[in-house]
Amino acid sequence: MVSVIPFRALLTALTLVFATRVYLQFMLQYIEVDLMPGFDLWHSNTISYETLLFLQLVLLILMVTGILLTGSQKARPRLGVFLLSVGWLYVATMLVRMIIGAFDLIEHSWFDGAVPTAFHFVLAAYVLVFGSAMRGQWLNGKTPPNSDLIRKLAYPTLIGGGYLLFIWLIKTGSPMLFAAYLSVVVAAIGILLHETFVPNREAWRPNAEDVLYDGIFLSVVQVGLPAVLKGLALLLIVKLAQNGEAPLKEYWPHQAPVLLQVLLMLVIAEFFRYWLHRTFHRNRVLWKLHAVHHAAEKLYTVNVGRFHPFDKALQFLGDTLPFLLLGVSGEVFAAYFVLYAINGFYQHSNSDVRLGLLNWIIAGPELHRWHHSAKLAEANSNYGNNLIVWDAIFGTRFLPINKQVGRVGIGNRNWPNGFLQQIAAPFTTSTEQTPDSTER
Repeated sequence: MVSVIPFRALLTALTLVFATRVYLQFMLQYIEVDLMPGFDLWHSNTISYETLLFLQLVLLILMVTGILLTGSQKARPRLGVFLLSVGWLYVATMLVRMIIGAFDLIEHSWFDGAVPTAFHFVLAAYVLVFGSAMRGQWLNGKTPPNSDLIRKLAYPTLIGGGYLLFIWLIKTGSPMLFAAYLSVVVAAIGILLHETFVPNREAWRPNAEDVLYDGIFLSVVQVGLPAVLKGLALLLIVKLAQNGEAPLKEYWPHQAPVLLQVLLMLVIAEFFRYWLHRTFHRNRVLWKLHAVHHAAEKLYTVNVGRFHPFDKALQFLGDTLPFLLLGVSGEVFAAYFVLYAINGFYQHSNSDVRLGLLNWIIAGPELHRWHHSAKLAEANSNYGNNLIVWDAIFGTRFLPINKQVGRVGIGNRNWPNGFLQQIAAPFTTSTEQTPDSTER
């Protein structure tokens, strides 16, 4: 069996992320950027910056060497096992550091290093990927070690860890947007590794064209458009309030703990999103827009952002605008975004997960795959975006025991794949089954 794991691509991506971290800290010596932590927050004072920079450059050379070595020689199982052991120990050490730092359990400057810890997770991921490549197990079709633990523990660990990292970054002085996006990026790396090494379905591995077009959707529609809409909405709200305050501010529990406010946001937003999502599936005009999202014939992390801009704008009305009117704080919005984004990446991922009882609370991947079924009787279910509780209440929760969803997508299997073509498709292309295709 030929390996289908894109080791070099993963190692290259992780190297670029770490190289970006090295460059940003070097740049921040000379230039202050409001949206980024100050220079001193990028390292603890246990060693000087000059020593740190030297070590970082050595690491980058080693990382590039690892990329060049991967795939160019025979597997070295013993080295692979050693590196995997080191990688998991590295992850565990950084998790302990994060927990101690976030809860102020020990007063030492090393436990104030939220930003460097985030990038230590990136280095740990590199060691795990390189160790897997050296072990060579993929050539024999073997599953990785600890697969059962990964299936059961990875989701709650990455959701909880991503939120805890966000809180720690805020507490140690990082700007809110930086803290939110860095937390999501670190968690998303973990999700990508999960779906790469413990996939739900081999056939759903994306190719380069999939990643290109879905990456554009993710950047433009899932990240850029909401930022623009939020800015426009804030201008409108300030004008309506005239005194600079949200017109419905008194109706929100602003003094409650941040996590409690986030959970309240999730429950309320999910109610509106549930009915809006259900309407998208029942109304033929709205379904044409929503079909852009459902046309994907494989589910993996990056295509979580495949939405038509009009679809995304309507979603904004349900899950963001009401809370802007209520004057929900920026910190609560950012924390909500962290949980929303990490669950969204996981929900769409090709990760093999076992959420057990959480499937009655969370709208995770096991449930969401049935929502993407090509069979309408199965797809008209599991409308929850983050929570599944409203589906359970209104009778649309669907999760057959010990069964896997069949084909995913829509009736028309000739739906275009390009970004601009998909933007135009709701107005030019039928979503129905084409005469030359057969439902299986």
